[in-house]
Amino acid sequence: MRFALKLLLVLLVASLGLFFGLFFGLNYPEVVRSGWSLTRCTVLASAIDSRYCCEKTCGNSCASAPLGAPQCAAQISSINSGFSPSACAANATACPTGPGSICDGGYHCCGNCCSTCQSCSSTCSGTPSTCSQSCKSYSCNCRCCSSTINWGCQLSCPVCYAVNVDVTYQTRGPGSRAQNATYRQDFKKDLGAAQVRCTTTPLSVRALTGGQGFFDGHITNSTSFCYYDPKDGSQVRFDVKMTPWKWAITAVFGALPLAATLCALAYLFLVVPAVFAVRRRRAGYGSARGAGAGDGNGNGDGAQDGEGKAQEGAGETVPPPYSARRDSARGDADEAGSPSGVP
Repeated sequence: MRFALKLLLVLLVASLGLFFGLFFGLNYPEVVRSGWSLTRCTVLASAIDSRYCCEKTCGNSCASAPLGAPQCAAQISSINSGFSPSACAANATACPTGPGSICDGGYHCCGNCCSTCQSCSSTCSGTPSTCSQSCKSYSCNCRCCSSTINWGCQLSCPVCYAVNVDVTYQTRGPGSRAQNATYRQDFKKDLGAAQVRCTTTPLSVRALTGGQGFFDGHITNSTSFCYYDPKDGSQVRFDVKMTPWKWAITAVFGALPLAATLCALAYLFLVVPAVFAVRRRRAGYGSARGAGAGDGNGNGDGAQDGEGKAQEGAGETVPPPYSARRDSARGDADEAGSPSGVP
């Protein structure tokens, strides 16, 4: 009982921490934004912002990078912060030279060597008892037996996109005023979602985007509904919908473990004591009934004995009716046989 209680308390603390961590990390900002004020925003200017978002691809090989190859992390940081796709498009000398080259990915364990262990269990049944043993093998005592300290990786630098929209809107409520703000939405490598509306966009790309992207929907001088933070007018968004996958993660990994732990605690502290109380009450009621039945039988026998003894005593002190009549007849006969006044 104590072990179960300690285990449930540990699970309760862990599930509470996990639930509140997920809720305040993923969901609470969306809950706060859902209370923002609705207004209409007029787009003053909008622009597409392109940037390099380099990444390394190392594959499954254990090949080492050439001697003197640059570190992948340093190369990625240098290109992402120091080069621009638009500048590269205007001047070839402003393009980074790293993409496509081999960089040093650092230490990497290429393979593990493990021992083979067995776990056996016995099962007995029947009379006389007959036992059988079953064993299963599993990997154990694993260690890295093949590694490299300069993993050869290939550097790639795709272009990522974000849309910057400068808007103006009118605040609501007392003291209404005009407020300017800038909204930025990142689309990673999804050019179709960003939808660059310009003459340099290839027709094939515009056809693949399937119509209207974010940039097309927020061109200069267009007006649309938007939401702003009443506490900070510089914060504005065009959509404050909840993100389903964030709530799903919180429900599965936060709410369900917490609910299961609370149900187990409720069973331990409410259901189990109630069951024991009902059983004790039933046992006490049965004992009381048995004791009451025994006392009733004893009192009845005593009453019957008392009545018998009373009748016996009455028989000893009170003469029966026929004895009284006999004595009276004898007295009358004696009086008739003796003359009056003669002794």
